[in-house]
Amino acid sequence: MTKESTISHTSEDNTHLDCSLLEKEVKVFGQEIFRQITRDKPSVLNSKFWTSKIMQWSMQFQRFKTDMFRLVDVLPSLSSSNSVTAHVSEYLGESAREIHPVIGWGVKASPGSLRGKLISLTVQKSVYQMAKQFIAGDSPENALRELKRLRGSQLAFTVDLLGEYCVSEQEALDYFERYRKAMEVFGEHVPTWDSSKPILEDHPGERTPVCVSVKLSALYSQCYALNYRKSVDILTERLSELVRVAKQKNVQVYCDAEDTSHNPIIYAVFRNVFGSPEFQDYPYPGIVIQAYARDSFALAEDMLEFARKRGAPIAVRLVKGAYWDSETVSCSQKSWENPLFTKKSDSDRNFERITELLLDNTELCLPAFGSHNIRSLSHACMYAKHKGVTTKQYELQMLYGMAEPIARAFQHSGQLVRLYVPLGELIPGMGYLVRRLLENTSNESFLRHTFFDEHAIDTLLRAPQDS
Repeated sequence: MTKESTISHTSEDNTHLDCSLLEKEVKVFGQEIFRQITRDKPSVLNSKFWTSKIMQWSMQFQRFKTDMFRLVDVLPSLSSSNSVTAHVSEYLGESAREIHPVIGWGVKASPGSLRGKLISLTVQKSVYQMAKQFIAGDSPENALRELKRLRGSQLAFTVDLLGEYCVSEQEALDYFERYRKAMEVFGEHVPTWDSSKPILEDHPGERTPVCVSVKLSALYSQCYALNYRKSVDILTERLSELVRVAKQKNVQVYCDAEDTSHNPIIYAVFRNVFGSPEFQDYPYPGIVIQAYARDSFALAEDMLEFARKRGAPIAVRLVKGAYWDSETVSCSQKSWENPLFTKKSDSDRNFERITELLLDNTELCLPAFGSHNIRSLSHACMYAKHKGVTTKQYELQMLYGMAEPIARAFQHSGQLVRLYVPLGELIPGMGYLVRRLLENTSNESFLRHTFFDEHAIDTLLRAPQDS
């Protein structure tokens, strides 16, 4: 039997769908979401004054943005006030002058001077405040209070341990132990909370309140494309061991997607583990598909076919993708063909196309739509309604600390919303923090257009093909 005969394809099956009616309902639903958020600025934009100012300047001044993110990258490794002052002066001295000559003068301070110490303290405090907005704690135990708060406000969560890649086997094994411990801590504590009752009864994503997202590349120090076979074998073994813990502690597991060079390894490991006899009964193992990848629609079809052969559904988190900048620059430097869409509207259009594919095949998957783009999420909600898919058959996912007003608005509309919550120390979290800062300050950022530039709602809700 071919997959074409078992997987529903929207482009072939939806000739009966009234696209103009769907589009109208997407706009009406999206406008209601905008009314609910009432233009509240998300936490990333309304915290302490200097944090907000740094974000604002990064959106207005490209050179300052580049220099600021270079400084953010090295800041955790600076051990003294004098070294912080020296780096601030070196990295920001010229670009800050473009904002205002007084600011340029302000950051040009001598290490050890009173002004230098004040600058060092202000910059460190601002960066740490930004990090705290995106990172719930440095350990599973220290994150319990915040996770309990989220559950208490009817928001589900999936926890990610910060850090990607590793340079030694000891580091990889330490990372493995952190995941094991996280599953044990959360599996022991979270189910005892009153707020851990299902947010939506009979929703598959709420069969357990504990969900963990795993970055496979951190579990093996030699994980790379030229070592494909051994990478797949070792990561299959290590993920299997983690899933045994997950089964014992009743934890749902997602395997995160990463950059293009690692993704084939990740998808092969996912199939190996959850297609094995030992884990065929593991409910709704999660995998992530990045809509900015040109081959992502075909990958979504392959994953649905995998679920059919497995004989049990999987969870599929559909995201836009977070590695666009680094991959695009790398391809450009090496004159490689870019595997990612280069126009945001193409990624948005592909996101909606895959959305429809997943919602047409809910017997094979639990779709989870991960985005802060109100247009993309409204399209998913309204397409589900048109197809008779209930809110108990899919969920929405957003990043912790990025856009809680949007999360609350969709939650109030009856959707199950899950926040992706990173845990870890600041140094391993720098890569994650910089990606979030890039997202928030990008010219293409939906959050920027919504909360900073205040674009017209009709423009923000326009279909990707009309952009």
